Amino acid sequence: MAERRIHCHRVMLESGWATGQLLELDSDGFVSAISDHGGEQVDSELKGPVIPGMSNCHSHAFQRLMAGLTSGTSAGVDNFWSWREAMYGFARQLTPEQIEACAAWLYAEMLSAGYTSCGEFHYLHHQADGTPYPNLAETSARILSAANRSGISLTLLPVYYQSSGFGNKGVEPHQRRFANSLDDYLAIIDQVQKMVAHSPVLRSGIAPHSLRAVPTSALAELLGASDDRLPVHIHVAEQLAEVEQCVDHLGARPVQWLLDSVNVDGRWCLVHATHMEPQEARLAAASGAIAGLCPSTEADLGDGFFNAAQWLADGGKMSIGSDSNLVVSPSEELRLLEFTERLRRRQRNVLRSKNQPCGMFLWQHAARNGARAIDQPAGRIAKGCRADLVELNPDHPLLASRSEESILETVVFSGLEGMIRSVFVAGNQVVSDGLHVNHELLAGAFKEVSGALLQA
Repeated sequence: MAERRIHCHRVMLESGWATGQLLELDSDGFVSAISDHGGEQVDSELKGPVIPGMSNCHSHAFQRLMAGLTSGTSAGVDNFWSWREAMYGFARQLTPEQIEACAAWLYAEMLSAGYTSCGEFHYLHHQADGTPYPNLAETSARILSAANRSGISLTLLPVYYQSSGFGNKGVEPHQRRFANSLDDYLAIIDQVQKMVAHSPVLRSGIAPHSLRAVPTSALAELLGASDDRLPVHIHVAEQLAEVEQCVDHLGARPVQWLLDSVNVDGRWCLVHATHMEPQEARLAAASGAIAGLCPSTEADLGDGFFNAAQWLADGGKMSIGSDSNLVVSPSEELRLLEFTERLRRRQRNVLRSKNQPCGMFLWQHAARNGARAIDQPAGRIAKGCRADLVELNPDHPLLASRSEESILETVVFSGLEGMIRSVFVAGNQVVSDGLHVNHELLAGAFKEVSGALLQA
């Protein structure tokens, strides 16, 4: 027996657009049946076009506090490495309570923008001097609490961090709150798994930070001691300097070293993977690993260009993430991804399939593979998937007269401003008339944290 019923006047199913569909949900918010609506009484009536919620594969929630504050005016060269020093300054200051308030507001922003699930790459484990909190998983618990308060679906990816760079032993003072022994890290993972065990919307995974921050022996120990069903996320080949250092110390480029040394498969999300040689990329695509692309952050930090068109041609799968959270918009991430290819190739509509226009292909591909990357049963509106839904505003001037084929072209390439009416996670409404249901409360708490940090 259905616990809830949602009537969608127009909905994007796996087979394409359909009209007058009834979604029947079970007690956990999963779709148990889809059928033509025959006039049954429903719990929610969605008159705007309904699309699958987007999955955000990679987020550092606390960095939302830095948005607009890292441009600087110094005469020196500003790049990823100088930005990283500014990030450390913010990271040192945050208390567990502030981490939670920041994350809760960010997740509300994500929901309002059409992200319904998120992979949180979380490395603020300890106090600023590296002293653990009495509860070793204190800040992880705060992130999960933030997810519950916002209503987002979350995969928590506690980060394993052991060294300040290739060949270095230990971490720098400003990295102490990131670092754990293997035993302590596994204890955090164990606590997180217990906290998410009975939730229909929470998951967990493991996240060795990068090859520069996790020595090869430590990575092997981690993979050998971890549950081999958990997703594995890692920063890799984001910066050319990182690639050069990896070649110097390990004798191979980062992605190639991973492919040669560990069992990279469909559990893995290769975050950024910006700088790969063609053969390296072909092998990575064939492994089943998903590329976790963060175009707005990669552009902001001057990382370089991921070759998305060739990755797709090689059979690779892509997901998108907001990473530093300078921008919280799935449309902008997808738009940047496509526009980069247009500028590189001097062509239009590059990232598409034979049967789908560019915007529709990008949204569906990223939603489906993003959900897979963070082990969430979402990204599609189908029987057996969780009812994570985005209802578009049928009265928006740019959507009011659009054909079904043009809806996602408009959403992706014209932006989402004012285009979202409501959002549901596991069948529960979290956004109404374009605003998060707890907008005022969560925004107020975030403003308090931001004000306190800027006055410190």
